[in-house]
Amino acid sequence: MMRSALKYVMVSTTRFCLPVCLILFTTFTPALAQSASVRAVLFFSPTCSHCHKVMSEDLPPLLETYGDQLTILTVDTTSEQGYGLFVATIEELQIPQEQLGVPMLIVGEQVLVGSAAIPEQFPGIVSQGLVDGGIDWPAVPLLLEYLETEGMLQPVVEEPVVEQSAEQAPGPVSDDSSVTLGLEEATASVAQMTWMDRYRQDVVGNTFSVVVLLGMLYSLVRIVMLLRTRRFEIKAWPVWVLPILLLVGLFVAGYMSYVEITRTDAVCGPVGDCNTVQQSPYARLFGVLPIGVFGILGYLIIGAVWLYSMYGPKEQQPASTLLLWALGIFGTLFSVYLTFLEPFVIGATCAWCLSSSIIMTLVLWTVTLGGAQHLRQWFQAT
Repeated sequence: MMRSALKYVMVSTTRFCLPVCLILFTTFTPALAQSASVRAVLFFSPTCSHCHKVMSEDLPPLLETYGDQLTILTVDTTSEQGYGLFVATIEELQIPQEQLGVPMLIVGEQVLVGSAAIPEQFPGIVSQGLVDGGIDWPAVPLLLEYLETEGMLQPVVEEPVVEQSAEQAPGPVSDDSSVTLGLEEATASVAQMTWMDRYRQDVVGNTFSVVVLLGMLYSLVRIVMLLRTRRFEIKAWPVWVLPILLLVGLFVAGYMSYVEITRTDAVCGPVGDCNTVQQSPYARLFGVLPIGVFGILGYLIIGAVWLYSMYGPKEQQPASTLLLWALGIFGTLFSVYLTFLEPFVIGATCAWCLSSSIIMTLVLWTVTLGGAQHLRQWFQAT
């Protein structure tokens, strides 16, 4: 049951970059061994944009500030060994399901999840931890066993607690750049993945994306080829099909908007990793507007234009029908772009996103006959 509950965290079970797929860093000198220190574990996924932000923007300043007083073990959850440590940590600390996700930072008994909680809370935890005499590795047997095997399991030297505020915490005792080497390597490994590496993170899910992508491209090419023939041989779709498609599309876009805005975990089904897609920077248009909200607006506009073409003034019917067709073409092209991103840029597939792409392609087919007929009439009239 645990593996089922954690399925969405994993992008792949293949090994990634370093031999054991764990990137760790720790360097202590005899003098520094006498100082209080804080030790934490960061679980990350190579395809997680939030992980990349935490590793490249939020943690380096802390490591530079505290030097050897702060040690972080970074664990790639897409590796077999890293996944084992991830599961063992969750079971040992009894982390609730609603907190499962990456990036996940474990410091002592505290669990921080997400690119918002980690930079907001971790600096204060480190500062207060040093004041209180240090924080040792999380008490997870499998993790401690690994650290002992690697020769990293050294007890935290607790210093006498001095009554002082967090602002009076000890400053850095060293600016040794080797302390941040592991984090830099981990960040580089996330940033330097090729398109093939990303595709292999979820071969089954990404193959579905490619199939849908090819289907959309075929539809666009087929429509262009039909337009070039003298007889536009395409059957008319029943009138009720388009409003049904729009209602289903609104439901899908509405759920995606809910997930993106509230940052809750999406119900993705047996194939794909919706949460990785929804957490990527491509889930927001221009970094501001959630794609799901953009989809809602698109379906509403298409629905409004369709109603106007059906029940509006007859003299406006040709123009509204052509506009409806243009919206269908734009929606399909935009869906092609988004579907391409999933297997080759993000490295994960969202079943909800694929559903929306399929719906938009069907919308295009339902409005193509009317749009093409009015387009030909317009050319003939001019």
